[in-house]
Amino acid sequence: MTPLRVETASGWIAGDRVTDPAGSPLLRFLGVPYAAPPVGARRWRAPVPPAPWTGVRPARSFGPAPPQAGSVPSRLPPFHVADQSEDCLTVNVWTPARSGRRAVLVWLHGGAYLSGGTAMGVFDGARLAAEHDVVVVTVGYRLGALGYLRIDAEEDGADDCGLRDQVAALAWVEAHAAAFGGDPANVTVFGESAGGGSVLHLCALRDRPAFRRAIVQSGEPRTLTTELAVRVRDAFLRELGLDPAAADVLDRARRRPVDAVLAAQAAVVATLAGPTGLMPFHPTFTADLVDLDPIDACAAGRTRGVDLVIGTCRDELSLWPDPRARDLDDAGLLRLLDRLAGGRGDPDRILAAYRDGRPDRPAADVWSAARTDAVLRVPALRVADAHAAAGNRAFVYRFDWEAPDIGAAHAVDLPFTFGTFARDGWGTAVGADRRPDEAEHLGRVLRGAWCGFAATGTPSHPDLPGWPVHDACTRPTACFDAAPRVVDDPAGAERAVWSD
Repeated sequence: MTPLRVETASGWIAGDRVTDPAGSPLLRFLGVPYAAPPVGARRWRAPVPPAPWTGVRPARSFGPAPPQAGSVPSRLPPFHVADQSEDCLTVNVWTPARSGRRAVLVWLHGGAYLSGGTAMGVFDGARLAAEHDVVVVTVGYRLGALGYLRIDAEEDGADDCGLRDQVAALAWVEAHAAAFGGDPANVTVFGESAGGGSVLHLCALRDRPAFRRAIVQSGEPRTLTTELAVRVRDAFLRELGLDPAAADVLDRARRRPVDAVLAAQAAVVATLAGPTGLMPFHPTFTADLVDLDPIDACAAGRTRGVDLVIGTCRDELSLWPDPRARDLDDAGLLRLLDRLAGGRGDPDRILAAYRDGRPDRPAADVWSAARTDAVLRVPALRVADAHAAAGNRAFVYRFDWEAPDIGAAHAVDLPFTFGTFARDGWGTAVGADRRPDEAEHLGRVLRGAWCGFAATGTPSHPDLPGWPVHDACTRPTACFDAAPRVVDDPAGAERAVWSD
């Protein structure tokens, strides 16, 4: 491969000429620093620009992933990268050419804010860039306690460092897009799971980064309350053997080795999973950055001028079956539904909606569907409703492709997004090997819609015609399956019991 040089604000980098799986030529630049290593005294501080370097820096291998203890277990390939370091603030760029002004798509990976990284094969941007003549950028950012620890106002540090990293990466993209053949005025930020939640929080900021469009795949519009964030922080510091009230506690924590940080983090995840869910290290409210949660920010007009695509997988939480559902009867199901509704809904009415037309639907199946709707689907629809009510354009989708044994579960859409069925066992995991022609077709439709949206603001593909802008009355929804189609308010009766 012939080296290729580009000048960045910090110095020259050397990438490679490569090809995508179909043989189309591309330029690729890996492991490019967008911020200084957040190590030592920079731990739990906002990112700063990288120090300039002399000569030409190789950009031919991925930078390390953020430190992580391992991914949340599931029946999909793991969200875990072995090469790890706190020196993790790098981006990767795929582009068809350095000339031109292409749409730029910036990817934020998922992993419950605890795991994952840009080196995962499923996130290879080559096919997406080549197929649709776009620039693809993937971003590494701080995770877990290093990325989302609550910092007290009087301390010399910053909250939500992972989110601040993403802001810095988008600033780097704006400054450098033209050098890679991209249009800095036409940036789309997209992400899945924690990456989708990150996109929602970026949209909600008072000082929003320079992006024009956003795609949210299975992102939760939840901001950790200050009370919970403080509880997580204090538990984490105690696990490190530190007094949360000590004046120098943050400096002491900065001196702890990263292995100790990960061990303390894992203990907090295990002990606080009840009140915080699987993501105790999560964007939280801060004095200078996050002052509104994503739904309230949309309602307040913060997202004005951003075109939005948002949706979920049909069977999101089937990826993590609830062990309580193994022998669940209707009496137990009603108790769980009452708890899920938080006293704001009638469990008998909820059950009737999920059994409508299917009187023999098993209790465990109802519970999985209700959890998906209450936790992910309906909150995403509330974002779309608020965004549209404020005068903005939103497009809603549902991903319906069924993977073996888990259905249309969380993260099943990832290899379709990037066309990476051949990487790390993803094709087998999602059933693309059983229906290769259908999987390839669906992937092309999905990628075409995403890239059409990035280029024009309208998600379009010849095999998915007539996807209207969202409105809260008809609720047009693009359903992505072997035969993609648009349906008004799919599973509307089930949605309504959480929306009323």
